[in-house]
Amino acid sequence: MNLNLVELANTSIKKCNSAYMGVIDQDGFPSVSTVSLINPENILELYFATGLEGNKTKRLANNNKASVCCNPKEGNITLVGEAEILTDQESKSRHWLSWFNEIFEGGETDPSYVIIKFTTKRASLWLKDDGAEFTIEELKRVQGK
Repeated sequence: MNLNLVELANTSIKKCNSAYMGVIDQDGFPSVSTVSLINPENILELYFATGLEGNKTKRLANNNKASVCCNPKEGNITLVGEAEILTDQESKSRHWLSWFNEIFEGGETDPSYVIIKFTTKRASLWLKDDGAEFTIEELKRVQGK
């Protein structure tokens, strides 16, 4: 496994403002929507804001498996994993961005504002003409963690 490619993915994802998130709907079909990334640090764990009553939230409540795809200028980052809906005020405040006021009139305490925490289980990277696919467990073994 090319650890330099993983580091490039971690650097590249920090430059992404948005991504595509695929979830499974009530009929078992994939449903993809654009989501805004909240201060991404690496490819292992990502955060997004959404509405409590939105389709994405309802679908994740039924099936927490999801996929996220980012397209930095260097190439493509596709992640597969699990999503969790966070409704606690600490998480909502920690991930609040000022432009969310345009969507959630009640601010960071708006009851309709929730956070999606996405945890990567598998990654497929294609960056600067180099590619790799791996599970996060494989990555941890290679890194000695």
